[in-house]
Amino acid sequence: MAVVKKVTAYFSTLENLKGSFVQTGADKKKMRGKFYVKRPGRFRFDYSPPSKQVIVSDGQNLAVQDHDINTEDRVSLDQTAFRLLLRKDVDLLRDAKITELQSDNDLVIIALRDKSPDTPGAIRLFFTAKPDLELKEWETLDAQGLVTQVEVSNLKKTEQIDLGLFKIPQMGSSLSTPQ
Repeated sequence: MAVVKKVTAYFSTLENLKGSFVQTGADKKKMRGKFYVKRPGRFRFDYSPPSKQVIVSDGQNLAVQDHDINTEDRVSLDQTAFRLLLRKDVDLLRDAKITELQSDNDLVIIALRDKSPDTPGAIRLFFTAKPDLELKEWETLDAQGLVTQVEVSNLKKTEQIDLGLFKIPQMGSSLSTPQ
């Protein structure tokens, strides 16, 4: 379980993270963009044009907004597998059911489900192991059994991130993407 403790420590010490992502949906469609994370509980995914989709969590709620068709889906962050990784006190041994664990010199893979029966879905995390543990990809399995893959790059952990990025905008307001 030393590997699980390393992954727990990675998320526990992570305060700010930003970078680029490539998302591949269950339909094999690829979308790109930038993402921002500020623990505890806040993240934002801004999709690159032509998409006008934004996914944002303010620490309490997660909103998936599609400004192309003016729709929004909102759920409590506690109803997603991400709550395990973004909570104030990350403890995967306590809160997660580990369903897969692989580790070698270069790669760590850990798949987990929330122990709470109210939280559907699962997440599978991929890390590079050298020189230090670093997140490189994840796959989410939703309640319908669909897998979405997200590869991340250009990670920056030290820069401060504006708290304003994590406010959930009202639908119909102008969409602005941070620089």
